[in-house]
Amino acid sequence: MRSFLSIGVLFMAGILGACPSLAAEPRSGAWEIDGEHSTVAFRIRHIVGHVPGVFARFSGEVDYDPAAPTRAQFYILVDSASVHTGVPARDEHLRSPDFLGVEKSPRIIFASKSVTRGEGNILLVTGDLTIKDVTAEIQVPVRILGVAEHPFKDKMPDTKVMGLHAEFSINRLDFHVGEAKWTQMGVMGETIDLTIDMELLQR
Repeated sequence: MRSFLSIGVLFMAGILGACPSLAAEPRSGAWEIDGEHSTVAFRIRHIVGHVPGVFARFSGEVDYDPAAPTRAQFYILVDSASVHTGVPARDEHLRSPDFLGVEKSPRIIFASKSVTRGEGNILLVTGDLTIKDVTAEIQVPVRILGVAEHPFKDKMPDTKVMGLHAEFSINRLDFHVGEAKWTQMGVMGETIDLTIDMELLQR
């Protein structure tokens, strides 16, 4: 876990250094992902049912100021090899070149480009999603669940907690994940449904 987070920090530093508006001054709205209280989950149709799974390792950073929500920025990295469906043989197949090709593409990356307001407490986050050899623009509806002071003030002094929830879908064929024939045979669907629940900390 530490090595993956270190990679995430280096990646983030590269992005921030390449963006003058972020690199010029410290960002007061920076939040770090609390991995112990966050989940990146997915499901895909198998014949007539669904197979669920998660990615167990991920990192990233969110820049969010409640006073200026449309200036928010999101950088998320997911360790492709951490895919977990509860069936070891299936997980190994998902890591293979047939699907995620983790040896050549060890990370799934999302980097936001713009944010607009949706209904209520929803932000419409547009950004680039990279899976394998494909980078494509997607829009993710992110629900801001709230911001609160951390209740364990002795262990986490001067720490705020924010909750985020997002549900969206992508077409696996757009990202070269699996072959079209498996959908044509009725084995698996093309649509991958993703659900992201995150708690983030601001110290």
